[in-house]
Amino acid sequence: MTQLLVGLLAVVTWCGDVAEAGQYTYHAMAHKSATKVVNPEVPIIQTNTEKPTVSTNPTTATNPAPTPTPKEHPKAAAGVAKKEPPSKHPKQTVASTHGVHHRSSQHEGGKHSHHHPVVKHVAPPKPRNTKGTKSGIELRGKKLFVDGEPFFVKGVAYSPVPLGDDPLYGAPYGDYFTDEYSAFWVRDLPLLNAMGANSVRTYAWNTTRDHSKFLDMAHSNNIKVTITYFLGSTLQTPITSKEDMERVAQNFGRQVGKYKDHPAILGWTFGNEINGGWNGFIYAIDGIYGCGWMPQPAPQGCGNFDFKNKTSPCYNATACLYKHLFQWIDRAAELAHKNLGQENYRLIMSTFADIDNLADRIDRFGHWMPNIDLWAAQIYRGKTFGEGKNDFILQVNKTSDKPLAVTEYGVDAYMDSCGICTKKHCPTPCYNSPGNETKGYGEDQKTHAIWVAALAGRLYQAYHEGAGALGGYVMAWIDEAWKTTTKFPTNICADNTKKKKNGGWKYHYPHKKFDPKTCDFKAHVECPNLNIWKPSLCGQYMPAFPDHYLNEGFFGINTVYGVENTNVNGIEPRLVYAVLQDMWLPKIAPIVIISV
Repeated sequence: MTQLLVGLLAVVTWCGDVAEAGQYTYHAMAHKSATKVVNPEVPIIQTNTEKPTVSTNPTTATNPAPTPTPKEHPKAAAGVAKKEPPSKHPKQTVASTHGVHHRSSQHEGGKHSHHHPVVKHVAPPKPRNTKGTKSGIELRGKKLFVDGEPFFVKGVAYSPVPLGDDPLYGAPYGDYFTDEYSAFWVRDLPLLNAMGANSVRTYAWNTTRDHSKFLDMAHSNNIKVTITYFLGSTLQTPITSKEDMERVAQNFGRQVGKYKDHPAILGWTFGNEINGGWNGFIYAIDGIYGCGWMPQPAPQGCGNFDFKNKTSPCYNATACLYKHLFQWIDRAAELAHKNLGQENYRLIMSTFADIDNLADRIDRFGHWMPNIDLWAAQIYRGKTFGEGKNDFILQVNKTSDKPLAVTEYGVDAYMDSCGICTKKHCPTPCYNSPGNETKGYGEDQKTHAIWVAALAGRLYQAYHEGAGALGGYVMAWIDEAWKTTTKFPTNICADNTKKKKNGGWKYHYPHKKFDPKTCDFKAHVECPNLNIWKPSLCGQYMPAFPDHYLNEGFFGINTVYGVENTNVNGIEPRLVYAVLQDMWLPKIAPIVIISV
């Protein structure tokens, strides 16, 4: 192991030497939700009765269906990055546009409209304060400072779900940051600090519980926390009207204000990947404002629309959708900053999935979010964040005056033979498993470490060169077995979670009547794996990854294993822990003793 580490560190430098990673594909990870927990602050509006009723009891409510069931999910969103440069149009500068009740322009929506969106040139808003005199958090242009010192985010996505738990379907629904789960932080936070990490990003956050002790311990370990305000999907946070949108924004502002004095908090993100169709918000907003984005003749609606085609109904529909999506986020940010006050300034953001030509959408419609402090994106393009003119960091830096944080990045540590195709053979479906793998495949800690290090190095290079990158969060602290054992979106074969009459299939592998034709492309026959204690290879084809396959359950910097008589798993660091430690810890010059 020592020789391997020395050899590996020799090729890892802060300048981030990166090789071509082939085709870029996009994937949105982290806590996509079919979860049945409901945001307790948002009333549940029943839509399956003639007379809608309102309930505030998440334990007795049924899941509403305010919008059409999204047809896309992460595997459908994965695609090849376009090589052509984004088209431009005159920049719009607007004054305060925070509310979600603004009338759409006459040229918005209307699927038969072929007019161009109106461009309004008005005075720019007064610059906001971005220095917290009490919090010590400060943005100076595209640089972040904490307590007067430059702060490059060396972060880790932190979701310590133990083996046997499923945050989508059981308490505490991913929120392991309350007092009764302190054993998880005692295990993890000192190790994160020892690795050189200076920040973690959480995903689940029950607004009715207190998280002060977790924040206290993070602070004592010199770890800043970026908190994801949980929205989940429209199943947990239904929005069927402008009033619903306003209520959600108000709730976010209040929660941010609740912890405004805590020194551990770096910032807040309003939801997670709410631009992803799998969460339902874009479909809901499309319906509320009548944009006409979804009914277009494609499964993804007007997704990936090229604005060069000015006669398409998608031209105005996309402008309408992003205007109101971004105004909603901005309203939440406005309220958060108001409740924080100037002295307690924190970073307010909303994380976006790298889909639908995100850099172009930021360029065209980012002016609708003056109260957002930075752009935050989850980028899974392989060993880089894009090559040449398609480098996402450079694209955003060129077109926006806001900095960028990559709020998720990385690759998994499993080399899966399912993803490999030759001229003679391209397996589908796949019959391999962790205990029955093709020779030469399986867990590959060296490749995992090299690719993650290349990405971490590229972030630091962009930061050092003034390209607007604040840093990012490696996915993830531990392996997340639950993502391979539930209905978390993966490629599957016969769906044995339903009865046949409800769309399921009667014969699941290894039944003798199992039919491979029931499988998605590149699915493993064991998927969906319903044994919550048994991690599997359930994932999806991903050409940008080293083995062309994304294995959801193997992204951890650490592996996990069960410990008798406790649900606090043991963890064992992978090689990438030592590599990141070497990159992130400050270098200390050797002491030289000169004898006279």
